[in-house]
Formats: sequence, C-alpha cells, structure tokens
Amino acid sequence: MLFLKTISIQRIEILGLLLVIFFAVSLRFYELDRGYSGLGIYSATSLNTGTSLHNWFFPSIFVDGSIIADKPPLFFWVQGLFLKILGPINMALRLPAALCGTFCVVLLYLILRRTYGVLTAFAGGLFLAIAPIDVNFSRGVFLEPLTTALILLSIFMLLIGVERKQVKFIYIASAVIGIAFMSKLWQGLLPVPALAVFVIILRWEAWGRFLKTATVAFVIFIITALVWPTLVWLFDSHYDAVMHSENIWDMIFGWNLFDRFGGLQYGSTHDPSWFWFLTGPMQIFLGITFIPLAVLGGLKTVYDLPAKIFSKTSSKEKLVPCIGLIWLMWLLICIVGFGGATVRLSSYWASAVPAICALSAIGMVGLIKDRQGHSQWYRAISYTVLMVGLLYISNALSNVVPLWIGYKYLSYLCLLSAIIFPIFLFFKPGVDSNHYSTGERVLSNGLLITFALILVSNLSITFYNLTNPRDDTLGRIGFDQMPVSFGGGGRDYKVDPKIERARLRGTVITAIVRAEPHDLTEAIEYIYRRYKEGEGSGRYLMATDSYNTAAKVAYHAAEFSPHIPRLPILPIYSEYQDTWITSLEDLEKISDDGDLKFILTSKDMQTMNFEFWTWLSGNAEDVTIVSGLPYYGEIRLFKLMEEDSKYRGYSQWLERNQAASR
Repeated sequence: MLFLKTISIQRIEILGLLLVIFFAVSLRFYELDRGYSGLGIYSATSLNTGTSLHNWFFPSIFVDGSIIADKPPLFFWVQGLFLKILGPINMALRLPAALCGTFCVVLLYLILRRTYGVLTAFAGGLFLAIAPIDVNFSRGVFLEPLTTALILLSIFMLLIGVERKQVKFIYIASAVIGIAFMSKLWQGLLPVPALAVFVIILRWEAWGRFLKTATVAFVIFIITALVWPTLVWLFDSHYDAVMHSENIWDMIFGWNLFDRFGGLQYGSTHDPSWFWFLTGPMQIFLGITFIPLAVLGGLKTVYDLPAKIFSKTSSKEKLVPCIGLIWLMWLLICIVGFGGATVRLSSYWASAVPAICALSAIGMVGLIKDRQGHSQWYRAISYTVLMVGLLYISNALSNVVPLWIGYKYLSYLCLLSAIIFPIFLFFKPGVDSNHYSTGERVLSNGLLITFALILVSNLSITFYNLTNPRDDTLGRIGFDQMPVSFGGGGRDYKVDPKIERARLRGTVITAIVRAEPHDLTEAIEYIYRRYKEGEGSGRYLMATDSYNTAAKVAYHAAEFSPHIPRLPILPIYSEYQDTWITSLEDLEKISDDGDLKFILTSKDMQTMNFEFWTWLSGNAEDVTIVSGLPYYGEIRLFKLMEEDSKYRGYSQWLERNQAASR
C-alpha cells in the first residue's frame, strides 16, 4: 500500500514538473520569430564572431574588428553560433534566450525541490515560467537569460557540494560564476555575497582547511572571469578602441560599473524616486509578482533564520533557511544597486526575477502549510502584508483597464479580497473553539484562492504581451510592455536639465529602430548602388551618427541585403557618453580621401550636436527622399559633396532655414 502511495506521489510530482515546463516552453516559444532585431549592437556583434578568428576573440560591432563591444564575449559566442547555423534571422537571435529562459525555470524548480519541497518547487517554477518580465527577456535578443541561467547553475552546484560535502562542486560553482561574469559582467556577480555567506554558514571543514578551499575557489573564479580581458589588454594592438571606454579595464570597471550604475542617464521619463520600480511602469511587470508574496517569503526567511543558524542543529536543517537567505540577499542587492540608479532599465530587474519568484513560492507555501507553527505577531504581520499587497495589485491592474476589460474585474477581485480578508479573520473560530480546525481549513482554501488570483494576474499580463505585440520603440527593441502612461512627478514637477539631455540621448539611441525596415533597406541599397557606380573607394559603406545606428545598419544589411559586401561603418558620435568618436577633422579628411560618401543620422542630432549638424549642412546634400527614406521621418541621409560644392551647399542650407523661420 505504501509502495503504491509513493508511486502516486512521484507521478504527481512528475506531472507538476511537466506542467511547469509546458508553461515555460509555450510562453517563451510562442511566435518566437516575430518582431525586430532590436538596437543591433548585440546582434551585429554576434554576427561578426563568425567572420574571422579575430572577430571571434575580439567581439566587435563592426566587421573590420576595429571597436570591441562593451560586453564580454560569451553571449556573442552563443548567439553567434546560432546565427552561423541558421543565418541572420530573428529565430537565430532569440532562440538562445528562449532556451536559457526555459533552463532557468527547470533549475529553480530543482533547487527549491531539494530544499523546500515539491509544493514550493512547483510554485516557484510556475511563477518564473509565467513572470511577465522573465518571459519578455526570454523572447528577446539580450544577455540576461544566459547570465541568469549561469547564476542558478552555480547555486545548484553549491547546493550539491554542501549536501555531499565535496569541495569539487564548490570549485565548479566558482568557475560557473566566473563564466557568468564573462556573460554580463557585474550582473553575473549579484548573488556572490549571498553565496559566500551560504558557504561560510554551512562549511563542513575546519577553518584552516576551509580557508584553503576558499582560496582555491577564488583563484578559479579570477581565472575564468579575467582571462579574456587580460588577453585583450595584452593584445590591444589588434583593435582600435573599446566601445565607450579607453581600454578593456575601463570598460569593465568604469563604463559597466560606476558609469552605468552610478551616473548614466538616457531615456528617463519618470519621477526619479528610489522606488520607481514599484510605482512606475515596472509596477505591471515586477510589482504584481514582487508584492505581496516575495515580501512574505522574505519575512519567513528572516523569521526562520536565527532559530536555525544560531542553534546546534545539523547542516541539513540549516540548509533550507540558508537557501532562502540567498534569494533574499540577491533581491536586496538588486534593490540597492538598481533602485537608486539613474538608469531604470527593465533589463537590470530581469536579473532579480528568479529571486523574486523563489521568495514568492516560499511565502505562499509557508503561509498555507506552516502558519500554525508561527507566533501570533508573525501571522498578524503576514496577513497585513497580504492585504496591503492585494490593494497594491488592485491599483496596478486598474492602470491597464483601458487595454482589456478583464483587468477591471481582476482589479475588483483583488480589492474585494483585501476587504473580506480582515473580516474573515475577525470571525474565524479561535484556538479554544471546537470549530478551530474547520476554520483553519477554510482559511487555507481562501489563501489558495487568493494566491491563484495573483497567479492569474501575472499570467494575464504575460498573455496580453504575447498576443498584443507593440510596434513602437519598446516593442521594436524587444520590451513588449503595455503602453500605459504613469505619472512623472505631477504638473509642477520641473525636469532637471540633465534629464532633459538624457531624454534627447534616448531619442537618438532609438531613432534607428523606429525606421521602417523596408525604408532602411531601400536606403542601404541606394548607397551600395552609388558605390558600384564609382562614388567612393569602398572603405566605408557609410558613416552614422552613433554606435546604435551603425550596428543596426550593419545587421540589417546582412539580414535583408546579403549580396552587399559587409563593409565597415564609421560611427561619428557616442550617443551614450555624449562625446565625439570621429572628430570633424578626421571626418573631413576621410571624406576628402574619397573613403566616405554618405552619412546616415537622426534628425535630433541637430539638437544633440549642432556643430556636427552645421558641418553636415555645409558639406553634404540631403538625399533622404531619393534614397527611399521618408523626408519627415526621424532618419535622414546625406551625400557628401565635392570640395567646390561645399560652400554652395552651405548657402542653400542657410536659405532654407531662413525661409522656414519666416
């Protein structure tokens, strides 16, 4: 009888895991080939890795290998392999992320299964499988899913090492974390402090031997994390520059650490408050998962931790709260790192989603199964958090009611649950009542219904994104977020001039993705035809205003015009750092030498850099309409004039502007 019961439980577990995997695969692979290639920097760099051994080792946004990209090569190697096999198509760009995103769901399930049990593993895996922001990035062309998969794999290896008391798994975890650093640099190290605390608390060796193990693990991490940048630094004569940086170390510690998390601003359209990620547009994609279940999970971890850690319990009993501590510390580090940053990119928060989902599962299952073993004050706090969270979810859903009438009813249901819950608790039979057990069962069923409502709310957001893809800037970049407007500080809120400048930079960054693909194809074909007719020596296909425009054109040409030779493209200005890449003197010399005849630029460069626009107007002829681009669009094409025509072109430009001002 016991044997049959065990088989039945195992079958239920397998069915639960298969259901989680079904949701993960279905949501991530649904019409995966739909959409755009995004900004193009990552896509173009990945495509270039297959062109030569040089471009494989020094991943560059340009085919000539002149400028190394601002990220390590691991992601480009993975995505480049798919591009090599399938060609420059959307499926090849997005398939690696979808596979990694699905792998993340399975890894989270396995980690929670070994620690918190089947029910928590099922809930955590299901949360991650349907979490709106994770599904978005698992269908994109970005690095986050690969980085997250490596982080979760390192946690899994540490867990096995502690359970089996084998240091080889500690070393494997160190190597995997180093590889995660090779994927997205500092985002790959977000949980490292938590992993260090985990290993210290659960060490099974004497301190002397443990320090030796820790030293070896650190050396392994350093080798796997820094061997590539060290080699790049030693062979810096093989390329011209590093994107946004003076050298490879500046790229790692300057641009990707202090600049991005400290002072970088672009595209900001929000009230710059610390908890904007819970009050702005991210409320829809992060908040309904984050509140209230993850807070409940964090409370449970903090509540259980002291009793386990500071008692003389076995390492096996300490294992569960220590795993919970990893998720909690991971999330807190993200809040500190991203909450107050001037750049609120949803890609940053995608790194925190596994921790959020794990804590959500811990909080949900803990309140259903373990609440009777908790003190009254803890239960009171938990119920209060749940009620406040339901009000928060109701408010979040009310913002998207214009998009779908169903959100109105979901919002009402959350509000009604928050109102009914305290009334039910007030009338629930007490401990001394004969009906206490019945009341507890009713409460458990009520909690299950509430949690199901939160799951449905998350799934509805994800499903809406999949079935209503956006065709504006965010949709074309790869963030299929709902087009909902959130407040930015009120009517009297004065935007800082730096933020206004940041918004302008954001417009220049994304201008190229708003160009219609067929218009961009026509313009590229037009330029190539003129080169074939003898205009220019062919050193550069064209110059562009920025890195993003150059990368987008490079990838777009390979995808839609494969017959065009992959000539280098010359970027003129850094839209991120607001500085010159190619000076006007160098630009003029290249032009005079006949190596450059066309410049593609955003019309907003007139405001971004008026000096460049003035030079362009005096030295080039506007051929936007002739090339096939719309004249009143955001992208304009200029043909550089011969020396004797430059003054005449500048005079015509002045006359046009004077006529327009009149």
